[in-house]
Amino acid sequence: MAKEFSGVLRERILIERQSAARDDLGSAGAQFDSIGEFWAAAEALNSGRGEAGESRSALPRWRFVLRETQAIRPGDRLLWTGRVMVIASVVLEHRLIPKTILLAEERR
Repeated sequence: MAKEFSGVLRERILIERQSAARDDLGSAGAQFDSIGEFWAAAEALNSGRGEAGESRSALPRWRFVLRETQAIRPGDRLLWTGRVMVIASVVLEHRLIPKTILLAEERR
């Protein structure tokens, strides 16, 4: 069963978190710390949030499934094939094969 799961993890994603470092005025900088690189399976979801509906302005959403990890949190940044996304939710699933499911929304 584990080999079958490994076979679908074909995409390489990078997870980053905004740095806790502050500038001289105490503002958060635009620096990000790397959390890690992971193999994942990617799947496109319907466009945008529910209240945005299917409008053209809705941002694309994606679901990523990867091996179980507790290092990723909502609000982290996900980089994949030149796309920048924000992780909206993280679900740890322990049925059959432990895995982590991420829901991410692209940023413009």
